[in-house]
Amino acid sequence: MDISIEEKRQFCLGLFDEKRKETEKITTANIEKYRKGNCRVQLTGQDGRPLAGAKVKVRQMTHDFKYGANIFLLDEFEKEEENQAYREMFAQYFNLATIPFYWAELEPEEGKPRYASDSKKIWRRPAPDLCLNYCEEKGISGKLHCLFYDKFIPAWLPKQDAAAMKRLYEKRFAEIAARYSGKLYEVEVTNEMLYESGWTENSVLTGKRDIIEWCFAQASKFFNGDKLVINEGNQIDTLCREGYRSPYFMQLDMLLSHGTPINKIGMQAHLFDYMGAIEEREKKGRTENMDPELLLKGLNCLAELGKPLEITEVTIPTLGKTQEDEEIQAQILKELYTIWFSIPAMESVVYWNTVEGTAYNSGENRASGGLFHRDFTPKKSALMLKKLFEEIWHTELELTADEDGIVDFRGFYGEYILECGSNKRSFGIHKGENPVKELVLFPCGPANP
Repeated sequence: MDISIEEKRQFCLGLFDEKRKETEKITTANIEKYRKGNCRVQLTGQDGRPLAGAKVKVRQMTHDFKYGANIFLLDEFEKEEENQAYREMFAQYFNLATIPFYWAELEPEEGKPRYASDSKKIWRRPAPDLCLNYCEEKGISGKLHCLFYDKFIPAWLPKQDAAAMKRLYEKRFAEIAARYSGKLYEVEVTNEMLYESGWTENSVLTGKRDIIEWCFAQASKFFNGDKLVINEGNQIDTLCREGYRSPYFMQLDMLLSHGTPINKIGMQAHLFDYMGAIEEREKKGRTENMDPELLLKGLNCLAELGKPLEITEVTIPTLGKTQEDEEIQAQILKELYTIWFSIPAMESVVYWNTVEGTAYNSGENRASGGLFHRDFTPKKSALMLKKLFEEIWHTELELTADEDGIVDFRGFYGEYILECGSNKRSFGIHKGENPVKELVLFPCGPANP
């Protein structure tokens, strides 16, 4: 059945258009208040005197807010030029990488884990060392996904022996921590526990009443000082509908009341079902993900638990093959990322599958949810993501110091470069830090040609 571009746009973006004025009032104010900080730079020469009237440029170089993707395709292509293209693409567009630690592929043979960079290849499961070495080279943060996820466990495990499974899981946690603790941005401890009823490979541990508490207790013991994350499937729609009575909120409220050492709350935002929904012209049960008012309400409800938030896995479908369809995907991305970026508790957002045709299965590929074409050229959605963090949510200013050599400005949290003639100095604006920066410069002469 043919569906016009306008019908698609109305289906996906109609509520954003209807509620734009009220939404932008909230998101603009929140972004200004919570994503930026005041900065005062005191400029002095080597003689200690203030550089009155100095002309300076300040340019943001990095974002404290993390916007990433999974890095499951690192060196996974047959052609070396494709691997190089992927490496260059990832570093240009993301500052956070989700690294696969699925047990089934990390240790397919007992006692022979695939940590090393030269480990035998398994599709979409690059070795952790390979991923972390790349991240270190490119200045990208790496996160572990995930320690306990019974949906993907190796066949050799004694799945029905609870005591043996606990011993083996504890060994897994300890071994991974010994190798990687302190090197990661964060550690996802459990994943999709509210969805375990549909798993086919789970062990006897999955259904245990206190299994999440047990997992976090073990993780806390071995990953001392690392940020521990609970991750869950698509829960945003139920949060929007049910708030405090949503399953995820109640589960988290209970876990935290038990003292479970959860440092961060994660949830997915896969919109796979929009492909079928639009074909059926069926909105029921799906509008919450595209209603800005409800999105803000649901996420702010979750933030009341007092923990940082993360959107851990994002898929935004492309509902057709035309440039107009790509434009709709890009606009959805802009609307959702703006909502998420405006939530004070939100620390990071991770897009899932980046390159078209390389997702986990045919169902995910059918959604055409990639940000890049198969030849690694950016879709409009990738360009939109780059524009958000490098143009719209970005600080770059030309300023003049006052008679005391002081420049005052407000900028997005991150690392900066200040240029004064041929001089360059780095500094940062970070939440909770002293906003006053004292930079000693040579006399500000003309910049080098």
